[in-house]
Amino acid sequence: MNTLQHQRVVVTGANGGIAQATISRLLEAGADVVVSARNEQKLATVLDSLEGSVEGYVMDLLSPDSIRSFFDQVGAFDHLATPAASSMFAPIRDMNFEQAEQIVSTKQWGQLYSVHYGSRRISEHGSITLFSGTVTQKPIEGSSMFAAVGGATEAAARIWAFELAPLRVNTVVPGIIDTPVWPGLVGADGADSALAAMADVIPVQRVGTPDDVAKAVLFLIDNSFVNGHSLVVDGGHRLI
Repeated sequence: MNTLQHQRVVVTGANGGIAQATISRLLEAGADVVVSARNEQKLATVLDSLEGSVEGYVMDLLSPDSIRSFFDQVGAFDHLATPAASSMFAPIRDMNFEQAEQIVSTKQWGQLYSVHYGSRRISEHGSITLFSGTVTQKPIEGSSMFAAVGGATEAAARIWAFELAPLRVNTVVPGIIDTPVWPGLVGADGADSALAAMADVIPVQRVGTPDDVAKAVLFLIDNSFVNGHSLVVDGGHRLI
């Protein structure tokens, strides 16, 4: 299926599991993909692991100047997807505020700056796919910062869909996804058991995969009649 043949798609933060699955799906669909990574070493690792029409540039989401420079180098393109972000879980009484500020900087401000600079170079009938999480709808202990920045992203995306029309802006809202981030959040020894426990309560009886989210991103990019929408990909977790 070459539904995105000759279309240029930018994916930020290519090192993450969801980003890599998204890039693979985009390449399968015939897209020319542009990726970012925080430094030259990470960028080289990503580019060496990919086959197809891929190019990349360094971008640090903590630096507005770096984000602007990235899009200056990219030039004109058709679609933007922004999965890059840092991660943390902590109850409010145990909050590490340095880590909390980094999530705001990468996931909220990083996406905002990416839209600010990137939208000037996207084709008129292109799209932007932002990222949130179902903790905006289903409370999970320790996820207050994810919920705060995710809720802000979803709300902003609806406004940007109105402001930037006919350019489309949507948000993908993943649930519990099995990615390399979990050992860092709950410890290497506890990641598998934590995900297994979550799978037992999710209606579809499993946690999500990066490819589940990548398929949703591809849908939001490809379907030109979907706009201002938050697409939940959580196996029904928010329902219980």
